[in-house]
Amino acid sequence: MPLLPNSFRNRLALLFIGLVLALGLPTYLYLNHIYAAQLIGDRGRAMGDLASAVSAVLGENLRERQREIELLAQTPLYRRAPLDSPEFQNSLERVQKSYPQYSWIGLADPQGTVRAATGDLLVGQSVKKRPWFIHGLQGAFFGDLHEALLLAKLLPSAEGQGPVRFIDFASPVRDDHGNLRGVLAAHAHWRWAGDVVQVMTPHDAVEDALDIFIVNQDDVVIYPEGQDKALLAPKPGIFNAQAYAIHDWGSGTPYVTAMAPVREFIPGQTLGWRIVVRQPRERTLADVQALQRVVLLSLAGAGLLFLVLAWWSASRLSRPLERLAGLAHRIEAGDEKTRLEVEDAPLEIRHLAGALQGMADALLQHQEALAESNAQLERKVAERTAALADANAELHQLARRDALTGLANRFAANERLESEFLRMKRHGRGYGLLMLDIDFFKRINDTLGHAGGDQVLRHVANELRGLVRESDFVARVGGEEFMVLLPETGWQDAGRVAEKIRAGIAASTPPVDRQVTISVGVALATPAQEDMDQAVRLADAQLYRAKEEGRNRVASVAEPEAPPPAA
Repeated sequence: MPLLPNSFRNRLALLFIGLVLALGLPTYLYLNHIYAAQLIGDRGRAMGDLASAVSAVLGENLRERQREIELLAQTPLYRRAPLDSPEFQNSLERVQKSYPQYSWIGLADPQGTVRAATGDLLVGQSVKKRPWFIHGLQGAFFGDLHEALLLAKLLPSAEGQGPVRFIDFASPVRDDHGNLRGVLAAHAHWRWAGDVVQVMTPHDAVEDALDIFIVNQDDVVIYPEGQDKALLAPKPGIFNAQAYAIHDWGSGTPYVTAMAPVREFIPGQTLGWRIVVRQPRERTLADVQALQRVVLLSLAGAGLLFLVLAWWSASRLSRPLERLAGLAHRIEAGDEKTRLEVEDAPLEIRHLAGALQGMADALLQHQEALAESNAQLERKVAERTAALADANAELHQLARRDALTGLANRFAANERLESEFLRMKRHGRGYGLLMLDIDFFKRINDTLGHAGGDQVLRHVANELRGLVRESDFVARVGGEEFMVLLPETGWQDAGRVAEKIRAGIAASTPPVDRQVTISVGVALATPAQEDMDQAVRLADAQLYRAKEEGRNRVASVAEPEAPPPAA
């Protein structure tokens, strides 16, 4: 019997197929568009946070390395000893042992001849054409990543690591009168940057296909090692206000990409480096796509089942069909408690009633299952968001906390200095600043080893915590150098606190068999100062004066004149 367009079988089949589409299609469209866009946005912002965290840690580490070279160049040995003194060689070797990321450290005289170097490499050779020497004659210098030239044939190379690449740090060496004595420089092996990035990389990065790159100012990937240099990173202009975008990296595969610049740490020297984090868009949407497949298969299965039932039911209908249709319409209207029971109908109708009842139950089960799937997906997203928030919080703490002493590090100290300086500018109330340095710390390291030096550092940090107020701020800003910030404290009170700290540490019982003392430089930040570093420089100068006058003492700037009263 041919099927007619207006046949009951066709109409019944279309009704059930429409019911399946009405339940499943909106869910599928929501997953395909709205929820997918939300997931990409959340992931992009999370990757932006990760890029910012990696950028902050990398920048701070670069700043610490530069600070180490500058501080070494300012020590009495480098300011006063003859350039042919064998002490320079011993000093450089000790620094390299303390910081293995340095492949080479050397001291060149003003004519560009290397006078002392680790491993005696390049000693007696001219480096006057090297950028680090040219710029190091003028001031602190940080060089961009480059392949080794003079050292390429002298340093051992590991198999499979390609050419040796360095980052240069340099600082002029001046005597006590400010006259140039030479240039101190260090070449840090590029694998050090890889170690920093590895520490910041999430543990599930490989599973999530998450890549972290360091990109130079020419948009070329310089980390990881061995990366195809033809793979150009996206330019900063493609990123939106949330610092993420969808970009194909020239490969045709779309990636969710986030970017954060590495901030400069030497005024006037800009590297233009960026931290770029990417993840394939397909991997970001993997959970959504899996759920879409489940929904499509459910729709197809339910549609096929309903179509078969419709055709089977239509062939066995009888006169009670209208009553049965009325009961079915009640269920369609939302009365889920209605039962399709036609006891007085023929056997065929009772069978049809049972089939329709099962079909209605199946729809409700599918709807409940879909709702449960949505709830599980939302819980999973919430759990991952919470885990990422915890990871970001932990990264925030790691970037601001000194791992050895538990005190704030230089990065956190700079933040607190900036905050206190701005508060002083608003309210006009100055603050005291103390710069402290452990006396003869290198001698402690040389005689007791670095384990003993670490014990002394922790001891001094613990003593500092107990000798200052809760409102005061204490940070470790260098190897054996500490900073104490005293909010709303005048010159005389700052001096008394400094003497209290000096005397307390001198009288304390350290965990090593020798007395531990400190030298303290005191300065006062006033609203007349132009920037937050002025007080730091003054305190540093007083610290060096305390060292020169015999150590285990406090040196301070003369009390500043009081500002004129307001009109």
